[in-house]
Amino acid sequence: MTSDSWFLYALRCADDTLYTGVTTDVVRRLREHNTGRGASYTAGRRPVTLIGVWPFPDRSAAQKAEARFRRLPRRTKLERIARQLPAAGSPFCRDGAIAERIQPLRFCPRCAGLLTPHKDPDDERSRQICTVCGTIRYRNAKPCAGALVEEHGHLLLVKRAVEPYMGCWDIPGGFLEVDEHPEAGAIREVREETGLAIEPTGLFGIYVDQNSYDAVGTYCLNIYYSARVVGGQEQPDDDAADLAWFSPVDLPREIAFDHAHQVLADWVEKTARDRPDL
Repeated sequence: MTSDSWFLYALRCADDTLYTGVTTDVVRRLREHNTGRGASYTAGRRPVTLIGVWPFPDRSAAQKAEARFRRLPRRTKLERIARQLPAAGSPFCRDGAIAERIQPLRFCPRCAGLLTPHKDPDDERSRQICTVCGTIRYRNAKPCAGALVEEHGHLLLVKRAVEPYMGCWDIPGGFLEVDEHPEAGAIREVREETGLAIEPTGLFGIYVDQNSYDAVGTYCLNIYYSARVVGGQEQPDDDAADLAWFSPVDLPREIAFDHAHQVLADWVEKTARDRPDL
């Protein structure tokens, strides 16, 4: 993208209507719309959110693309934006400061209607409600399970081979299957990532964290078990590039996920309390 590129952009207004325009500076134009200086249409429909951007080589191409986009039915516009499809042959913008400001669109899993934020006076939280069928989409934390595998006072950690946090150390674990008990999930994840068979010896703790897999703020409920090795052959696999055993005083600094820092701090404290000789 060059400095003289033109952009077709799409906004979602506060009254759930859509607005499109062209500009050479999407970030500046978004700010103008939200301060009432962008267009008479958006001035009374603030705040607006950026939901789609497509780059073009010049103003003429951007304006022609806008004219074609405006003629599409509303549902088609929303579907194309949600799927981040090209407009007039130009790809959806996914990079840089512009992409960071694009608010992903969400649709109702029941009828495919557009979800919109809604806050009931009796509810302390804002919910997403379908604009078609009225169904409320509740956001729930995704369940994950892992294990703090100990041997001779050392803890087993794996080095991540994939994003997010590729190259950082992590506690073996991952997302649960739809019908999987957390304990079974912890056993499976450790086997897949390390080649070791483990036996959980007790629940270590439960930690809530916001994951880094998407841009919508998905939360995870992380369930950890204390465990010991009962078999298998130690070998990194699946999402792990390496594995190693660490004592409470030589834990690595490059740790994946915010909650894992607290888990390891709790493990160090528990180890000091249970085995002061280490």
